Amino acid sequence: MSEEDIISLFYAKSHRESYETLIPLARKGNKVANYFIGNMLISPIDQTVETNVIKGIRFLKGSARAGYSPALEFLGNLYAYSEKVKDDIVRAHTLFYLASIIENRVDIGYHLIIEDEFEISEGEANKSKEAAKYCIEVGLENCAILAE
Repeated sequence: MSEEDIISLFYAKSHRESYETLIPLARKGNKVANYFIGNMLISPIDQTVETNVIKGIRFLKGSARAGYSPALEFLGNLYAYSEKVKDDIVRAHTLFYLASIIENRVDIGYHLIIEDEFEISEGEANKSKEAAKYCIEVGLENCAILAE
C-alpha cells in the first residue's frame, strides 16, 4: 500500500476501519502505517479507536526509526506542547532537529521555534543537536531517544 493510499484511507474511513487495515502493515514495519496507527492511538478524531498514548508513542517511534520525518515532528510536538506526555523541551528539540536533518532543512526546522519559544540555552541546543547527529551516525534504529 502506497503512502498516498494510506493517507486516503486515514481520511476516508472511520479510524476503526483504518486501524484494522493498517495494523498488519504497521506490524510488518511500514513506516507510514506506523505513523498513522500512532496518530490514531494518541489523537483519535472520530473516537472509534480507544486512546492509548503509550502504545501510540511506540508506533510513532517505529515510524521515526524508519526515517519518517512526520513521525519525528509528531513526537516533537507531543513533548513540547501536549498535556498527554510530560514536557521535555530538549527531547522535543532533538526530535525536531532529527526531522530537519532528514529533510535537509536544518536552517528552517521546528527546532528553531523551540529554541526561541522556550528559550533553551545554547548549551542545551548544542547538546540536542549533537544527540541528533549521533542518531544519524549510528542509525535511527539504534538511536536511544527512539528506543521503546
